[in-house]
Amino acid sequence: MKLFTMLAVLAIALPTVSFAAHEQDESRTLELDAVIIEHDQAQGESRFNGNVVNAKGIQRQYVNTSDTAKLLEDITGFSTYSAGGISSLPTIHGFADDRNRTQVDGMDLMSACPNHMNPALSFINPGQVKSIQVYVGISPVSAGGDSIGSTIQVNSAKPRFANDEQDYMTFGQVGTFYRSNGAARGGNVTVGMATRQLSLSYTDSYAQANNYRAAGDFKKPILKTSPTEDRASEREVAGSAFRGSRNREVGLAWNLNDRHLFEVKWGEQSIDWEGFPNQRMDMVSSELDPATGSFMLNTKKPANVNRVWNLHYLGAFDWGDLEVRYFNQDTKHSMDMLRHRFIGMYMPMLSDAETNGGSIKANILLNQRDWLRLGAEFQTYRLDDWWPPVDAGPSMGPRDFWNIRNGKRDRLGVYGEWEAAWDSSWTTLIGLRTDTVKSSSDRVQGYSTSYNTDGYGFGSVRFNNGDRDQVNQHIDLTALAKYVPDSQQSYEFGFARKTRSPNLYELYPWSANTMAALMNNFVGDGNAYVGNPDLKPEIAYTYSVSADWHDAKRDKWFLKTTAYATHVDNYIDARRLTRAGSAGSGCDGTNMTTTNCYVTLQYQNVDAMLYGVDLSGSYHLGSIERIGHFSVTGLVSYVRGNNETTDDHLYHIMPINAKAALQHMSGKWITRLEMQSVAAKDRVSEVRNEMITPGYTVYHLRSSLEWQHARLDVSIENLFNKFYLLPLGGAYVAEGNSMTTGGAAYYGMNVPGMGRSANIAVTFFY
Repeated sequence: MKLFTMLAVLAIALPTVSFAAHEQDESRTLELDAVIIEHDQAQGESRFNGNVVNAKGIQRQYVNTSDTAKLLEDITGFSTYSAGGISSLPTIHGFADDRNRTQVDGMDLMSACPNHMNPALSFINPGQVKSIQVYVGISPVSAGGDSIGSTIQVNSAKPRFANDEQDYMTFGQVGTFYRSNGAARGGNVTVGMATRQLSLSYTDSYAQANNYRAAGDFKKPILKTSPTEDRASEREVAGSAFRGSRNREVGLAWNLNDRHLFEVKWGEQSIDWEGFPNQRMDMVSSELDPATGSFMLNTKKPANVNRVWNLHYLGAFDWGDLEVRYFNQDTKHSMDMLRHRFIGMYMPMLSDAETNGGSIKANILLNQRDWLRLGAEFQTYRLDDWWPPVDAGPSMGPRDFWNIRNGKRDRLGVYGEWEAAWDSSWTTLIGLRTDTVKSSSDRVQGYSTSYNTDGYGFGSVRFNNGDRDQVNQHIDLTALAKYVPDSQQSYEFGFARKTRSPNLYELYPWSANTMAALMNNFVGDGNAYVGNPDLKPEIAYTYSVSADWHDAKRDKWFLKTTAYATHVDNYIDARRLTRAGSAGSGCDGTNMTTTNCYVTLQYQNVDAMLYGVDLSGSYHLGSIERIGHFSVTGLVSYVRGNNETTDDHLYHIMPINAKAALQHMSGKWITRLEMQSVAAKDRVSEVRNEMITPGYTVYHLRSSLEWQHARLDVSIENLFNKFYLLPLGGAYVAEGNSMTTGGAAYYGMNVPGMGRSANIAVTFFY
């Protein structure tokens, strides 16, 4: 309560004080010499460059989250699937997870988990992020590939070099944060030194949090007496804590004549453990206890270790610029059940994956009007996913259970893109891309021969005798046009054909045994999933039109709206599997008919339609002498998604939602009172028994102050401690028996949002 009171006073009182302006940094980041043409397209920069979240926007969100995906929540049309405390999945215009292309420092990093607990954005700490570029909806083919949604490009700091007046320089940054709800805490440090040609830097960050608290009671009575070793309290969201999240990176860069940049980066992320309230497992290590012969948790051994090498070259030439990249990613991941779940036995699950990738791309100036972009990319991904035996019995022993064995997914793509600035009003972009994606898996086995067949007609025998190889050819096309009749308006029109091949966890998990299938679920709905080796690639056709009105200098007001529609052939949805008998203990009906239980599903191709509208704007209200400037901002997002084959709603489509903020600025102090309002979610996926959530409105109070060498951020999230359920939170399955559908006693709870939290972050830099 003392911290809450202090932050409230700071947020309200301090904006009336004026402070000295932040001095210009004397160092420099390398901006390569480039050909300059009429329309300011330095280094081949496109006019179709999406939304950019800069460093100050990132810092404003950093005080509130350790989850990099949530840094994007101020972008219209963006939301997140809930997962662990640092591992939410981005969704844009209804497309989530790897339907969007996500790059971290130019690398297409891969998840290695049947629950996607380690998505690409979880591999970089928010404190490391310096800029984010998001192509919402339609992206150029140079930024797309093997995706049907948007493109997210997250970048850490560029290398810094001494200026011409310096022989060498040093630089650094140190920051720390604390959040009252869940006692989240951590920090980051960056140190480096550079000459005019060489730059060496080291970055380290750490974060951890306890379970967060909801603003009200939400659990069923049965959970209050469940036999767990570490029972969570009534308002405590079990499985939302994490420990030992550490990200380290060493970077070395060489600047040659301000025209050629060579970079080498090595990075490592390790996580001791992380809970997942909407999954049947947690990210945690377990080991066999020699004394008892049973598995026990080892929370001191990292449950996820991800290492990357990133080699990068960027060169400027008279004809344009050339960029080359190669990277290697090695991931070791383990899962089991933290002690807030049912304690009967532990069940280790292990994944080991390696990704190699690279690209070469050239931006070529043809003349003062035309740019040509050419590129080629490759990616190889190898995955083993196995579960060691728990006992000698046939249900969970005596053999290793191979969920995916020697899974392979290789991609090779090439593209060409032409952008033309016809005059001061019209710019067009046309791009063509082709990718070849090859997937395969070796033979598998269950814990015992009892897994050879099952009640659904599946099993290891059927899988091993079937065709496990896929070769898919993608053809992508993007056409964009931008019309700027004058300095106060612009219009953009676009069409895209995009293709995505299914991932390994959609293709190859083979067992319909309830326990095994429940372990394969990366959407957080509590259901059990079986792969389908016969899945076809998704092909999306998107149409989009945007209008942007603003004052001539774009500093007083703007209003932007975008309407879009996407039809998807072979959209990967799900169907229920037929089996005699009930779906589970306490269910009404069979697996095909029940409406009050978790069910067993298999991935299936269908036709789908998604459409929606985005609206955003701002207005400068005016200024009061010695008080400051006032402005308002807002955004509205609406999207619908329908399964046109079954006439069902698509899963996890965000209901219409809006954000508005009243902002006050005085010198370097900025204060915002924000409102977020979300409508009731009543269009739900019937095949998954997705649960309805009521609408809600929450308020946040945020302030930031920047000095010459320091920055202070404070906030009070959920100011009035409003209880609400997350529309994309998924099923709350963090307590009770994770290894069964559980029956009606555990069914029907969604993951709630966080109650009030007072947050503070301080950063010092030089």
